[in-house]
Amino acid sequence: MGYSVANKMKNKEISLNTKREFAQALKKLLQKESLNKITVCELLTLTNKSRPTFYYHFRDVPDLIKWTVQDEIINLLEQSKGYEKWYEHLYQIFQYFVVNSTLGRAIYENLDIKQFNAIFREPQNRILLGYIDEVISKEKLHVSQKDRDFIAHFFTGGFTEIIIDWLNNGQKETPEEMRDMFRRTQKDVIVHCLKMAGQSHKS
Repeated sequence: MGYSVANKMKNKEISLNTKREFAQALKKLLQKESLNKITVCELLTLTNKSRPTFYYHFRDVPDLIKWTVQDEIINLLEQSKGYEKWYEHLYQIFQYFVVNSTLGRAIYENLDIKQFNAIFREPQNRILLGYIDEVISKEKLHVSQKDRDFIAHFFTGGFTEIIIDWLNNGQKETPEEMRDMFRRTQKDVIVHCLKMAGQSHKS
């Protein structure tokens, strides 16, 4: 049984590495051409993988770009410890798209709002839920699971729209400016919402 578990873990690691090889190939190709011109054949040439290998992991090229962005953003956020300064974690998302500007442009030009949500909701929700839990613990609040999830869902929806607008407007504001705007306008708002929810829970 121990061998079986170890074997499964090894296969999972190999699969993840294969996906990341395709992701790096995609990013390399995006430096030269638009997403709608990139073919699976080009990806296979760069990675020296077979066609069945690609389709085992991804439905198509747009599916690969969605996975790439989500994997890299989540991996980036997992390196951070603590959520008290949650706006710094959001800053990392904006900074990621400055460094990977061709990815940001390809995402905006080729994905619809549902696909945007699939990419951004999970990492942003993780940031906000971590921050919310720290506030609840620090302030000794009694907030129901339903209210906690609703507050996170509400704010992540707004943050996703802001990222979409930012990409659409050509990233005019710097990541630092975006971070500071979030910090100035949203930090106390989220804390206030949690305190209100806590008071409602008591009553």
